[in-house]
Amino acid sequence: MGIQPEGEIIVDAHVHLISEDRNAFPLLSDGPPVPPPPGTSDVLIRLMNEAGVAMALLVQTPWYGEDNRYFVESMRRFPGRFAALGYLVDPFVPDAPDRLERQYHVDGFRGIRLHLADPWANAPDAQIDDGILAGRADPLIRKARALGVPVQFLNRIPTHPTILAVADRFPDVIFIVDHLGHPKVSDAPGFESSAAFFELARRPNVYAKVSNHVMHSRAPYPWRDLHDYQRRVIDSFGPHRLMWGSNWPMDTAKVGYGERLDALRVHFPFLTVEDRAMILGQTALRLWPRAGG
Repeated sequence: MGIQPEGEIIVDAHVHLISEDRNAFPLLSDGPPVPPPPGTSDVLIRLMNEAGVAMALLVQTPWYGEDNRYFVESMRRFPGRFAALGYLVDPFVPDAPDRLERQYHVDGFRGIRLHLADPWANAPDAQIDDGILAGRADPLIRKARALGVPVQFLNRIPTHPTILAVADRFPDVIFIVDHLGHPKVSDAPGFESSAAFFELARRPNVYAKVSNHVMHSRAPYPWRDLHDYQRRVIDSFGPHRLMWGSNWPMDTAKVGYGERLDALRVHFPFLTVEDRAMILGQTALRLWPRAGG
């Protein structure tokens, strides 16, 4: 495991949580499948402590719908260690802005994640994508702007143009793209299918997560077939708009928590000390300063 420089603050900008108490925190009966245990905040805190990670951003998921109680409890039990992004089952309902405001004021969440893709089908969600492109989520985005919180997207390559349109429509809102923009390593070295993702990098209000390598790579850890692509992402966005995320507890059987961090901390030597500090923590801290306590 890598050695953390003195004074470097590491923030994991993308984790999920799953309680083992299904009576207190039931999953949706018609929700998507969940990863196998462990996925609790207690286990995550232990892994974070072992890896030297100070804070993490909890990202709500469809298996809980809009039931944020486990996230709220975890933030209460571990003060200063977590910030959180919410989720709305339907971002187009008339009271979606009010729901976001309740998540902000009642649950203490600091942002929203919109799904342009079905992550379990690994394909775009045409209904959501078309609705956002048509402006049906604009009231929700205006509420995010009023609250001063970012809007994050789970998407796939075909829906990058939708994010581009929304980012242009709301240049004063910060938008975040998950998981390196979901590149196809088969498109190396040019990555022509990611052209719209790199066009997003030209918008100063668009950020990206350096995360979920295990999904995109065809190589063993530390996923060297993504290194050239990542260098291009860093050159295009700049480290001040990039943040590392583990995507824990997804695919934990394939690679451990500390290795996910060391993929950048140790096995990506192209980063300067300053750039690494930005991607591993400082960018996220600027977006979620309340994560600091």
